[in-house]
Amino acid sequence: MSLTSNIDPSRNTVGSIYRDAQISGERGVIIGDVCHEIKKDLVKDINEAIEKGREADEFKGKPFYLAFYEKYDLMLKRSLVRIPKITHYRPYPEQDMMLFHVYPNDDVYFCWELPHRSQMLNIVMNPTLYPQEQVDQIKRWENLQLEYFGFTKDENGNWVENKLYRGDFLLGSSDGKKEVKLVLA
Repeated sequence: MSLTSNIDPSRNTVGSIYRDAQISGERGVIIGDVCHEIKKDLVKDINEAIEKGREADEFKGKPFYLAFYEKYDLMLKRSLVRIPKITHYRPYPEQDMMLFHVYPNDDVYFCWELPHRSQMLNIVMNPTLYPQEQVDQIKRWENLQLEYFGFTKDENGNWVENKLYRGDFLLGSSDGKKEVKLVLA
């Protein structure tokens, strides 16, 4: 396993530096708030991932989904890991996830954002402190009401993407709703 940083090959990864400091018993090591830098770059990361998706041969001229999974690193308590994933299909809603639907005409729809499971419990137990929409979304997720996340059941009772779902919000628009289109068979 390489301990060299992919971003700056002249140094080791932050995790290996931290581990080495713990092994050697160093005291008074101040670790900066890595999380702050990652959090403030969310919009930049979203835009970069959209560009990456548009440039990929398999997504050129086609709509795609962009999911961001965020988790706190257990070893580095102030570190946040953000993982972008681009897919053709609508991913299943998971904790610590936000989802966007990107169309070739530059429309980007926000689908949902779910917090970490421990935060969900806090939100549901204190509904007056949070927006009612957020509380309802978490309750629907916990009750497996996936029709609110753009899914429907097929003839076998399995959850599949609902192609007619219009609940995503267009970023940058006044009303945020998807255009209703009639599909004739």
